[in-house]
Amino acid sequence: MATGEQAESRPKISVIIPAYNEEKYLGVTIENVKEAIREYHKKYSWPVEILVVNNNSTDRTEDVARQHGARVVFEGKNQIAASRNAGGRAARGEILAFLDADDHISPNLLTIVHEAMTSGHYIGGGVAKIYRDKTPPLAALLERVNNVGRWLTGVSTGLIYTHKETFERVGGFDERYYAAEEGRFILDLKKLGKKEGNKFCNITEGYVIKSARKFAQLDALTLVWTALKFVLFPWKLKDRKACSFWYDLEERK
Repeated sequence: MATGEQAESRPKISVIIPAYNEEKYLGVTIENVKEAIREYHKKYSWPVEILVVNNNSTDRTEDVARQHGARVVFEGKNQIAASRNAGGRAARGEILAFLDADDHISPNLLTIVHEAMTSGHYIGGGVAKIYRDKTPPLAALLERVNNVGRWLTGVSTGLIYTHKETFERVGGFDERYYAAEEGRFILDLKKLGKKEGNKFCNITEGYVIKSARKFAQLDALTLVWTALKFVLFPWKLKDRKACSFWYDLEERK
């Protein structure tokens, strides 16, 4: 257990939440993270910071974040990699954990992240078990297939975490990418970890629930094409228009 003096010092973990026009979902996500913080504090007394990156929102995203007790920083470049990087730079915590604005985590997850990153064995990690809420059948099937892949490869996303010092050393998330930037970041983590003798921690005891709201807007054919497009043409991940599934281009001009 940390001492009272430690509990008043630098946060142990910063949960970083990039958010563009997420006023409908952000408050519930922050409260979910607070539940995980309460569970964490049953074992450790270190403070945990919730940091929302307002990614040039035009709605009440920033107000909602502040109302729920989060610290807020602003990033004007409408890009998920840039938003993650702004959060990583501004975070005060020793450990950074990146979470999407409409995702929920299991109550034990921050405790597991803390223990993995203070063990000295890991460069960083992700979460192997990812589920979708209110999932269309095909999207649910794709996620189950992905979960098998995460288990087999030992590589996962969901909640990506590492030390802030490591985040800075790898240069953050590659802003040439408009999607799958977390995959590029993980490859950089694994490369550094291999060089230094540290593993990638693929958490299997916790989980992340991701929103299926975008999938619900697509028919089966479009969903399959969206999944395959970037496998067949990976260079399109650097094309903002090709990544319109993640970007509302008509609102971001």
